[in-house]
Amino acid sequence: MGRGILIVVLGVSLITTFLILKLNANSKEGLKATVDYYELTQARIISNSGVEVYLEKLRRNKSLSGKFTGNSLMDGSYDIAISGPDSLITVDAMGHFGNTNHPVIVTARRRKMKMPSVNSALYISSNNISLNLNGNVDIDGNDHLMNGSPGMALPLPGIGVDTPSDSAFVINNIKSKLTEDIKGFGGAPSVYTIDDNVDWMALTEDFIFSADTVLSTGTYSNGSSFGTITEPIITYANGDVDFTDATGYGVMVVNGNINMSGNFKYYGIVIVYGQSSIRCNTIGNNGIYGGCVLVGEEVSVESQGNSKFYYSSEAINLGKLKLKSSRFEILTWWE
Repeated sequence: MGRGILIVVLGVSLITTFLILKLNANSKEGLKATVDYYELTQARIISNSGVEVYLEKLRRNKSLSGKFTGNSLMDGSYDIAISGPDSLITVDAMGHFGNTNHPVIVTARRRKMKMPSVNSALYISSNNISLNLNGNVDIDGNDHLMNGSPGMALPLPGIGVDTPSDSAFVINNIKSKLTEDIKGFGGAPSVYTIDDNVDWMALTEDFIFSADTVLSTGTYSNGSSFGTITEPIITYANGDVDFTDATGYGVMVVNGNINMSGNFKYYGIVIVYGQSSIRCNTIGNNGIYGGCVLVGEEVSVESQGNSKFYYSSEAINLGKLKLKSSRFEILTWWE
């Protein structure tokens, strides 16, 4: 009897020991599975976050490419490789956390920069226009190359405005000696009402988002360059700016007043806008080759010296071909 009880007790003991060992093994396996899943999740979050970080860097630095390794994030790290043309950018990320790696490959393309179609050499959209044109101001809607020689595109008005009353006001306030200096479509003085449907305020938002250079209020003088003929850029000036003997190519957006003096030259489109009043002053041998747009509740244009506002399809097309947007279209996202 006693021997039987001993055998039963030993049997139960062995079974209990086996179950405990099995439970411990299962517990360790469960813990390992939990840790592995956690590490995989963290590595995945890190690699996806790395892609987002470098897409933002690509937005700000449009020529960014190559390999960028050892980026620390969330107690882990990630490596990035960027390659391809703007029409097919590849961002290859590898996130690392603990002993786990997680790859992400994203392809994207830059959206094309939407360039506005200018309707005149100088377009003024305002409820209150003020003109004080002096010197040898030359506003010409006939097409020009960037070197000043005649172009091949059809002529536009020299000055475009929104209403017949604005057109009459401009013509009546042009000094007689300057009448022949406003040339373009229809002959001098070339001042016409324009059926303009462009939402210039909304359009400027896209340019501001994609700006390559952001300027604050101040004076930008000799040696300042805002793009070149081979690499035109988008420039955004947030405040009143004064350009003296500087140059630029592409698109410039000014939220404030603009003063141009000395030998300042710009090739492309200049958009000056404001919620209330804006002032455009030109002094010296300065010029805008392309198109100039002034949009505000009140617009004042003052000129002295040899100021030029020339329509140039060549300067505008340069921007259409080479300016880059900062907005992306994601084509694929693999992980």
